[in-house]
Amino acid sequence: MRFSSWSWNSGPALYPPCRVLEGLWEFAQPVHMCFVDLEKAFDHVPRGILWGVLHCEYGVRGPLLRAVRSLYDRSRSLVRIAGSKSDLFPVHVGLRQGCPLSPDDVVLLASSSQDLQHVLERFAAECEAAGMRISTSKSEAMVLDRKRVACPLRVSGEVLPQVEEFKYLGVLFTSEGKMEREIDRRIGAASAVMRSVYWTVVVKKELSRKAKLSIYRSIYASHPHLWS
Repeated sequence: MRFSSWSWNSGPALYPPCRVLEGLWEFAQPVHMCFVDLEKAFDHVPRGILWGVLHCEYGVRGPLLRAVRSLYDRSRSLVRIAGSKSDLFPVHVGLRQGCPLSPDDVVLLASSSQDLQHVLERFAAECEAAGMRISTSKSEAMVLDRKRVACPLRVSGEVLPQVEEFKYLGVLFTSEGKMEREIDRRIGAASAVMRSVYWTVVVKKELSRKAKLSIYRSIYASHPHLWS
């Protein structure tokens, strides 16, 4: 059995991998994972290839595709050194860092190290065809299993390090499938936010009840995935 690969941003996008791992752990199915980091990915993505993938593979066309492309039309940049700025120059490659449309990381999943190696090689080939490379120093392998299992992965002849835990988009994944540390971390983070909201919003007499409710909804009601 071979699983797929994903590229996620954050927030609700973490739901698919979490559910996949929870389901496989429940049925004692091992999962071999590779957390892939691309070398200077934001700077090297060819925009022409990006538009072609959106159109041909995902069916994005018409006004929606034009709207996405408009974010990059006539984009320019400059270089700042010691307070001095260069003249503006056009930029024809790369993505907007921090943009919700720009994926951050990639994780590949498979049921065995052999399948994962095959998927990784195909992914690496597609990246190289687009002028991008996998960073072997930042990419890591991990196996979710009830016993310790080796997962020797190679990229361009270099062996990727295998780890017992990995923080992916702010969520801690462990090879043992335990979520206690992640749950404790989320509880602590939520408690810190609630204390901050209490002292900066709730007890402030300068703010009206309407303003306090608006802030409350923007933090809690509008982003329930942050507290799940």
